[in-house]
Amino acid sequence: MKIRYNLGIILCFLVFCTIACDKSPNPMKDTLSVSNDNAEPIDVIYLGKVVIGEMDKKYGVDPFRLNSAMIENDTMKVSVSYSGGCKPHEFTLVSSDVFLESDPVQLMVSIAHNANDDTCEAYPTEDYSFDLTPIKTMYQNAYGQDAGTIVIRLKDNPDGELVYKFDK
Repeated sequence: MKIRYNLGIILCFLVFCTIACDKSPNPMKDTLSVSNDNAEPIDVIYLGKVVIGEMDKKYGVDPFRLNSAMIENDTMKVSVSYSGGCKPHEFTLVSSDVFLESDPVQLMVSIAHNANDDTCEAYPTEDYSFDLTPIKTMYQNAYGQDAGTIVIRLKDNPDGELVYKFDK
């Protein structure tokens, strides 16, 4: 009888411990908290892909707004806005592989947007950078010169034409 009594107490203790322990997931477990002591916003610049000679291929046809564009050294920097915000979006700089003969030469380019089926309705604005080195290499191979100037005709650019000058 004493063994039954002790087993009953142990069983009650185990039941109590099981009930008392909270097995619900902790909503803060997967949360990362970051603080910025200077309280300055952290700028994020995304790197976009660059493709040459594939103007007829579709790298994305989702709508977006090109807010601004500029060239700094060998980098095209753009600001874009789009509807979404729940999935990663992809922006690709698509360039012709043929220069328009003028002085300086011109090159037709456009930006393709792939929203990856993002149906969210936020309207984020993001900065993207595109490495123009492949375009510079294409120019150097075509004209046999290390230095050059290319007028880049970016489709839907609100700032007009862009001038890309490089030395080597």
